[in-house]
Amino acid sequence: MTVLEFIITLLLNLLPIVILIIPLFFIWKKTVGKLYFRIVLGILVFFVIYWVLPIIFQTDQAVDVLIVPPAEVGNVGYGIAFIFARFGTLITTFFSYPIITLPFIFFVAPFISFLISWNKVRKEEGTLDIKLKELSYEISESPIERTKRELLRNSWKREKEILKLMIVILPISLYLLQVILEISNLQNESITTGETTLGWFLEILFVYLATFILSIELLSSSQVALRGRFFGEKIKEHTFRSLYTIGVPMSIFSIILFIIQYQESVVIIIYFFAYFMMASIIFILFLDIFEPVSIFIFVKLINWWKKRKVKKVDYSNFYYMVIFGALAIVTYLLLNLILTNIGYYSFFGKPGSIEEGLIYEAGEFTKNNPSLYHTLQYDLVIIYGILVTDIASTIILTIFLVYGLKFVRSLGVGIITFIPFIIGISLVLGGSTNYWLTGKTSVTQIFGFDFYTLRTASLTVNVPDFLNVLAAPYLNTRYIFNVLIWGYIIFFFKKSFKSKNIPVGEEFIEKIIYSTISDFISFDAYIEIDASYLITKDKDISTKDIEKEREEIKEILKNLESHKLLIELKPEDEKEKRRFYFTLRYLYQNKFIKIWRPELSYLFEKAEIQGLYIIYDDGRGVYNYSFRSDFIQDPGLVSGMFSAITSFVKEMTKSTETLKKIDHGDITILIEYGKRIFGALFIKGTQSSEVRAPLKEFVQNFEERYQDILKDWTGALTHFNSDENNKLVEDTFKQD
Repeated sequence: MTVLEFIITLLLNLLPIVILIIPLFFIWKKTVGKLYFRIVLGILVFFVIYWVLPIIFQTDQAVDVLIVPPAEVGNVGYGIAFIFARFGTLITTFFSYPIITLPFIFFVAPFISFLISWNKVRKEEGTLDIKLKELSYEISESPIERTKRELLRNSWKREKEILKLMIVILPISLYLLQVILEISNLQNESITTGETTLGWFLEILFVYLATFILSIELLSSSQVALRGRFFGEKIKEHTFRSLYTIGVPMSIFSIILFIIQYQESVVIIIYFFAYFMMASIIFILFLDIFEPVSIFIFVKLINWWKKRKVKKVDYSNFYYMVIFGALAIVTYLLLNLILTNIGYYSFFGKPGSIEEGLIYEAGEFTKNNPSLYHTLQYDLVIIYGILVTDIASTIILTIFLVYGLKFVRSLGVGIITFIPFIIGISLVLGGSTNYWLTGKTSVTQIFGFDFYTLRTASLTVNVPDFLNVLAAPYLNTRYIFNVLIWGYIIFFFKKSFKSKNIPVGEEFIEKIIYSTISDFISFDAYIEIDASYLITKDKDISTKDIEKEREEIKEILKNLESHKLLIELKPEDEKEKRRFYFTLRYLYQNKFIKIWRPELSYLFEKAEIQGLYIIYDDGRGVYNYSFRSDFIQDPGLVSGMFSAITSFVKEMTKSTETLKKIDHGDITILIEYGKRIFGALFIKGTQSSEVRAPLKEFVQNFEERYQDILKDWTGALTHFNSDENNKLVEDTFKQD
């Protein structure tokens, strides 16, 4: 091979990757650019580990010659088609992760988080009803809005932490699995023989480990709190610390045992580690995309638990889900029938035919020197299979699920009604996959010279019964949970969230989180006595548009300068009530107003915020803010007091726990810590997550803003005495 041929070979193999990267230069700064970057990075990692790395096992094997008829030698178009078909297999196989695998993780994890929360609340003192009343969480934006914010923030701190943890616990899990296989008299043969039981189960093992770690992470990111204390953060801190403390030495020990016991299979074990790393990287790349939906599912479960005795289940219009479920199955079966008869049979031959046999034979890893034509056909079979089964079924079911949810009053009832129809299709799609795909070194004369590349090859897996049992929860439910996750994402895609605090008596406030409705409310929902919809004036309407309307419309819009509940606007007279319904519909259809439906709610005690102090970790005062003119304390005195108290508590108790709260009569001092500073908030009343969460947010934002100054702070206060900080306080602690 000449230097020129080598360069052309390299460029042709990388051509699809280059084309994939080019759009990044034009959309990098946009939200879609941040999303696209994660997808491209995931594909690159997938390409290197899944396709290229297996070359290390094939150094002692002869390169496959992809046979090309003499008449086709030099057919550049044919060669380019082969390259893109192979890359198409890579892309479709990669997308099985975000479409099938990751949804399982992000759907199951909230339920595990809920069980952990249930166990935590159950162990606390007090009656269950009182404890549930004091249980809260933090959610103020829709899943899509949170995803956009996280993508633009472009912080990888959590992702790095989770990735390190996955790396730590992998060797232990892998070694234990290998021991089980040996005890069961099951041989783990070389990957080149096509019988790699351990490798097949590695993906399922990754799914289970990632699900557990995400369930712990959700407890922290949802800021679930009991009596104002974020117990989720504490559980995460203790769990992760324990896994690091125990996992690191055990992982090192497991690696040593691997090297000693399986010297002849070290290269294979390295590949398994790399494969697990690939799956873990793809998982963290999609964390900010899927996690907001998981948080929403988790807080929905918490909200159901809190309201299960007082809130009746609304079964209205559930039959719509039955209709749409039946339509989904009929649509999928018809589409599958048409695509199978017209598409598959036309291109690849009927099942059992000689042509189909040659195609599948060309895709086997053990097949030597297959034809380029049949190798190309095998790539198309893989692409066709994934598109028609996995992707098409997901799209069809998701569309009908989302459309059906628009008609039901309860999302829970709608989803539960639709699940049997998802199961019906999943029975066709589910079960064990007894092969996995990789790349095999090959050479062909399609471009008129020796063009070295990788062909798509499948490895057969012999799966023992006990591994099938362990894998069953994932294999038999992945086609159910992926539809539910994607259904949630699409259903809430264009929805906005808004929260409103409503006084309940003299001591409590109910915080209600609303979401925008996609279709105008029905008359039955409108006339309900406890209809708790929120009506707001659309911010985008102009004064000119309002001036054209009749006086009644102008009066309603003027009244909506402040947000109003529907029950506050609805007339008492029955005739007027009916007429007002059509007036509201006119306002909604002409985009004068937005209507919000309650999604979540919880009670918390009122608390009067008095003063905020930011203190350096050595006790020096950094910044202070008074919420009341009559609350003026010497910042230096307050800083010194905290320094003395925290030192005294640590010395006397010998505890590693940080001081989080100080009670003094009717005054409570809440404390939240950063890396180099901590914030102290003086309140009058009982602590709740409604005051602790803003304190935590302010400490994080303040430290992020001044991280360079605080890193080596001299004590100068001029950096912090600015109107920007005062505005940050007002924005952070503002009441809804």
